[in-house]
Parts: sequence; structure tokens; C-alpha cells
Amino acid sequence: MKKSTAAILSSLLVLGCAYPVFAAPKNIYTDADSGFAMQTVNPIMEYASKYSYGFQENKSITDSFNSVAAIPADVFAKKTGITFTTKEFKEKLAAEMSKKSGTKPDYALFRPETYMHAEGQPYVNMEDSMLDCFDEDELQHATFSYETKTEGKQNYFVISMQYPGEFNKEKNIDRNAKDKKLYITSENNILYLTESYCSAETEAAKKAKAAGNKNSTLKKDYEEKGLSAETAGSAVQDPQALQKALLPLTDSSLNDPKFQKALQKEREAILKGLTFFKPDKSKKAFGMNDPALKQFVSLPDNWLYVRATPEFKDQEGVKANIAWAAPYAMVSNLANLALFKDFNKDLKPEELYNIYDESVVLASYSFQKSNKNKDISDLAEEIFKIPQSDMQKALNEMLPKLLDNEDLKKYAVLSNTKAKIANDGQVINLSFDTNVKVMNRFAFLTRANLAGTRNNGLFSLYISKGDKTVTKAAANLADKVKLLPEK
Repeated sequence: MKKSTAAILSSLLVLGCAYPVFAAPKNIYTDADSGFAMQTVNPIMEYASKYSYGFQENKSITDSFNSVAAIPADVFAKKTGITFTTKEFKEKLAAEMSKKSGTKPDYALFRPETYMHAEGQPYVNMEDSMLDCFDEDELQHATFSYETKTEGKQNYFVISMQYPGEFNKEKNIDRNAKDKKLYITSENNILYLTESYCSAETEAAKKAKAAGNKNSTLKKDYEEKGLSAETAGSAVQDPQALQKALLPLTDSSLNDPKFQKALQKEREAILKGLTFFKPDKSKKAFGMNDPALKQFVSLPDNWLYVRATPEFKDQEGVKANIAWAAPYAMVSNLANLALFKDFNKDLKPEELYNIYDESVVLASYSFQKSNKNKDISDLAEEIFKIPQSDMQKALNEMLPKLLDNEDLKKYAVLSNTKAKIANDGQVINLSFDTNVKVMNRFAFLTRANLAGTRNNGLFSLYISKGDKTVTKAAANLADKVKLLPEK
């Protein structure tokens, strides 16, 4: 997946905030097939596929997005026409480490052009986008530098890129400034690309937006960037405080020594948390560990998932996991479309529909009984006392009202709808299947399932384009999740 586009996806899930970075390590993601493990602290979001992993730390000063992609030599050769072995790679890297100058190397695996994606090229499979780190515009207008680095026993070739961004109101150009580092290494005839991506609004764009707003609106804009109301209010009144308050920082801050020092500290922590080992293909299939339900959820090999784990500070013993999973190539194409299109002006609904294939949303929760969540426990007990016949009767009475709702019909028409509820005293299960016609133009098939016990639960929503299930295993994913412990 293109790492900068992955950052776009992550921005939909999180807001940046200014906190100290990297306390004691807490999480380790291991890809046994690809032979790498990444240690993180407290990621606010993660994505993972069979060959890659990306995350954004909850307490990152720079709001950076980081990722690792593992490309086997045969996959790399098929995509680029370039063959390599780990032995050859390390020989070339040793030669670069002996040099004093940081000039652009001749070796293809050390050149940014090798990791370029051209606009408009659709992705057909997972391997298509795993090499995408730079786009054409970045290669033309960014500043590149090259160096080698050793972390522990692992040597890397490093490509650094600083893109100044561009803002021109008359020509409708507004591109963010970017700071990227690509750490390249190899083990077991696999090429590992570790990328750190940091985006920043341009100075000109920031000033133009600020000039076009009154104080009240300006204060709201700053709050949307993750600032507190108090800080935003001070920034409005004090222009000098404004520059210090804004995160992510502007393009001028790409050259700010303090910012770069913080960014470098975060990137060094990432390399320290990365380890490599001999791949083991005999391990379990690709999927996601659900921390709320404490079990492994299998996913198709060519899919990826994006996950967020919200925190409930006021509810003792409550855990939740929210994930969205979809075919890797589809997600990459959607992200690529978002990168080159203006959602408000250029993007057309049919473009999204043409790319969309299928996806599933999973949301799970669990809680332990305590004084703080006693209300939740009491509510669960009351619900389980309701007879199944009464539940089904209420559901049957609700359905016609939903299907005939004129406000809903303005946007979507439901057909072939089936709804069923079951309550065996231990698990309540609600299933809801229907065809949906959105805006009288776009057809989807949906399958929703909501199941819960007194202590945990799962909601799943499968959506495919058209009127047929594409991947049955994905549509039936919730059926494989066990809410009650095995006897």
C-alpha cells in the first residue's frame, strides 16, 4: 500500500495531538510469513496485510505515520524486472557505507525511481502497490538525500525526501509539504522497506485560510486540528503563540531543528523496535488479533485491515476493537484516488463505486463487572429477561416502518430484507440482510450481524457491490467468532 496514501486513510480515523513520545514498549506485531516484528508503544491506529504493517502512535509529537513492507525477491522482480539477492544487496550496501559522499547511487534498489507510482495506474493485486513510496510530482520537485545507517546489527540504506508543498489559490493548487524517510534493508532474499511519513500544511495555505476567517471560525479550525479550546483561544489572540500551537507543523518547520530532532527521535525508536528473523510459512493464516474478544479472526490472504482501539478511561474493565477489512488492491485504489482527487470538487460518486468491491466492518467489546460499569451489567440482565418471541415481534413491527420511511427512501431503498433475532439465555443474536439501492443508482448487498452476551459482543457489517456475495468467508466472518468460552 502506498505509504503516503495510508497516512491519508489514517487521518480519517485520528486527530493529531502533542504529547511526549515513546514510553515503555507495550505492543508487538509479528509477521511470521514475512520474517519481521514491529514493537510499538500505544498505536491509535494500525493497518496490516500479509506482507505489510503500518501504524500511528497515539502520542506522537510529529503526527507521523510509519510502515513496513516485506517484498520477496521474486515479487520484486516480477513488478520491476530487477532481480536481487540478500547477498548482492549487502555487498552493494557495504560499498555505499565505505563512501564518504552522499551522492545518488547507481544501484537500482537505492534509487527513489524504483519505488515510484505513476498517477492513473490501477492496482490489480496486492504486490502492485507495495513498492509505492514516491509519486511523480515528488520525484520532480522534492529534495532527496542519501545515507547509510546502522541500528544494532542491521544496516540500512536511507533515502530522505523533503517536499516543499505548493499553494496557489488562483490555479486551485493546494499540496501539503511532506517529510519522508525510507529505510531499505534485506534478509532471507526479502526486501524490507520501512517508511516514516510526516505531512504538513503549507505556510501560504495556512495564511490564506486564516485570513478568510473571523476569530470564532479560526478558533474552531484550530480545535479541529486537535488543539484544546484554551490553546486555540490563545493562538487567536497571540500571533506568536499561533506558530507554536499548530500541529502538524507547516512547511517552514520542515527545516526547524527542534522539529527535526523530535522527528528523528521517533524514527530511531521505530528502527530500534524492528527485528528480522527467518520466515516461517507454517504459522497460522493471515488475520487479526481481537484484544476485546481475546481471539484470532482469520481474513482472506489478499485483504488488509485498519484497526483502532479506543480507550474508555471512565469505564473500568471495558475494552473495544473497531476494524475495517477489505481487499488490499481495492483499498490501494481508493486511497490512490483520494490522493489525486479533490473530494469536494473533482471526485464523482461513480468513481468510488467503480473501484469498490466488498468490505466488512467489525466492532467488538468486552467488560468486566465492577462498580463503575454496574449500570451496563444491570441493563444486560434486563435485556436477557425479554422473551425471544417479544423481541421478534418488535422487530417485525419495526421493519415495515423502516422500509416505508420516506426520508430514508430519498437516499436509499431497501429490498429483499430479512431480519431475525434469537435469544437462548446466553447469547442474543440479531441478523439483518438486505439489498440497498443508494441514490437510485448504486446497488449493494449487505449482511449485518449483532451478537452479545452479558460480558461481550460483536457487530459485523458486510457490504458488497451489486446483488451477490463476493467472498463468502468475509460475509460469514461473524459466524466464526465465539462469544462464549468453550466448555
